[in-house]
Amino acid sequence: MSALGNLDRAGRPRSPATMPGYHAGRPPANKGRRYPADPPRVEEIVAVMRQAGESSYGPACAG
Repeated sequence: MSALGNLDRAGRPRSPATMPGYHAGRPPANKGRRYPADPPRVEEIVAVMRQAGESSYGPACAG
């Protein structure tokens, strides 16, 4: 079973990082970092809405 468990569907060997428990006990690389919200400005939203226009996709963008 171990030989089959280490192969992907195409028969290639799997990376050890894809196996369960490989990163167990290790803190995430981004632990403790803060990523502040960066919402789009009103001008950017208006530009996107104008670019969408009145096509069939436009109303879908409008919500």
